[in-house]
Amino acid sequence: MKRTILAFVLLLLLLTSCDKSEDEFSFPQKPITIIVYTGPGGLIDITARKFATVASKYTDATFVIENKPGSGGIVALKRLLQLPSDGYTLFACTKSNISKIVSSGGEAYVDDIDWAAMMMADPECIITYNKQEIISWEDILSDAKEKNGNQLWLGPANGGLDHVTALKIWDEAGISAKWIPFKSGGEAIAALLGEQGVAYVGNPGEVLGNEDLRIAVLSNPERLQQFPDAPTFNDFGLTNLDNEFMWRGFVLKKGTSAEIKEWYDDIFTKVNNDPEWRNYWERSGIIVDYIDTAEFTEIVLNDVEQFSYYLQKIGIINLDATNIFAKLATGKTLAFLIILFVLILLTGIFLTYGSIERKYQGIMIPIFFILLSILFFIVSFSFPDNEEVGPSVVPRLWIIILIPLNIFLILNTLRQKGEIEVKNENKNLVFSFIVLLIIYLLGIYYIESSPNLCVNSSYWISRN
Repeated sequence: MKRTILAFVLLLLLLTSCDKSEDEFSFPQKPITIIVYTGPGGLIDITARKFATVASKYTDATFVIENKPGSGGIVALKRLLQLPSDGYTLFACTKSNISKIVSSGGEAYVDDIDWAAMMMADPECIITYNKQEIISWEDILSDAKEKNGNQLWLGPANGGLDHVTALKIWDEAGISAKWIPFKSGGEAIAALLGEQGVAYVGNPGEVLGNEDLRIAVLSNPERLQQFPDAPTFNDFGLTNLDNEFMWRGFVLKKGTSAEIKEWYDDIFTKVNNDPEWRNYWERSGIIVDYIDTAEFTEIVLNDVEQFSYYLQKIGIINLDATNIFAKLATGKTLAFLIILFVLILLTGIFLTYGSIERKYQGIMIPIFFILLSILFFIVSFSFPDNEEVGPSVVPRLWIIILIPLNIFLILNTLRQKGEIEVKNENKNLVFSFIVLLIIYLLGIYYIESSPNLCVNSSYWISRN
């Protein structure tokens, strides 16, 4: 009887422990990695590290910062998408990433991301040099009208956030000017102090500690408490410019479980309300406000639309291609051309192995490279075409050289009076080379068109 009771108690304890293990949510059980798309010391790097410090007050989780600079955040973003959607990887992102995603044709990345948290908004503003004659917004407007498009504005990155902000301002104010890009905001400010331009587009915090810099006008519905003398665009009746800002936040890979997202929501809320966090950012005019996934996603989609419009306007991207070659070089049309290219090559190989004389086998590789050159020539029309010497120039020069050279090789082969004896093993080597190159080209196309593709080798290398 005692044994029966003991067995019953043990069984009850076992069932209770199983129910508890199934129902209990335990996260995290290992360190959380925050991927940063810049090197150490950048503002988003500082944001990630400050977040890790403040978040440690509310969780025992360990946060590890991993810097993955390159391609304006695309390298870091691909790193995120190569990893499991288990919640152990955050990507610290900014609005500048949207510009790079759009300009590189990677809009599909937006759908592969869970836009978990927008943590702050840093208003855009126009900064002038106090020792120049042009220091106020009224001065800028008057000078712009006098110079009739020759006024110089300074900032980083052609096609970046500050450039697009300038384009919006020009449209709303009814003026035109020239954008002079620099490698960084610091270099652009140095150029402003050297009187190489009249206006710099940046953020309010950049004037702190430098009495020679002045905020001529900023984008916000109301004047900032930290900069009460800085007027807003609303003050001048430009109400469509009251919401231009650099946001910073964190994203997860899509597919992360609801329980993990709730855990992050709790951490983001606590960090947002933390006095240390708020004081650190608000002193430079940054608006600290946690925006959750739903609203953040709407903001991002609107940013994609805005960047697409303005990057197309200045010729960095070509969404509505009017050139027939540009139309052929995009989307399903390009995929069809690649498939057609492969079919032509396979047909040629089949015919060569069949009834065609051996001497014609020698022209297969030249024909292959001519077709490949034509395909690449078409693809080059999808490159930006906003400069006299743009990125399409070099591949087109190579194509111009390759096509005549391969035509010469074909003619030289056909002029041979006798048949060219080709050993079977050499012939097989030639065709193997062509087939492998075709597989390589298709593989590259598939990888580039599938941003969510998990490349196991890259994952293993990055983990070791």
